[in-house]
Amino acid sequence: MSGVEDRMAAKEEQDQLNARYAEARAEIERNRLIENGQSGAVMYAALAYGDVLEQNSLFRSASHAAKLFCIAAVFIIPNLLVISVLL
Repeated sequence: MSGVEDRMAAKEEQDQLNARYAEARAEIERNRLIENGQSGAVMYAALAYGDVLEQNSLFRSASHAAKLFCIAAVFIIPNLLVISVLL
């Protein structure tokens, strides 16, 4: 190969790498925008949850019961697991 052919091959390879880089960069930017939108949605959901919790006593009671259930499960399930393994 001559020097001109080598430079042309190197130029084509560089163009391919640049195109690949641009695609990867665009995908990363797209994922970043999606994650920003998701974090905004979580914040909105938390604020909406707080508003509904203040206004609806039935929802407040259900939420409190769910918390108590989770706390009870954390204390009971490991004990049952130890009992079933050891006995």
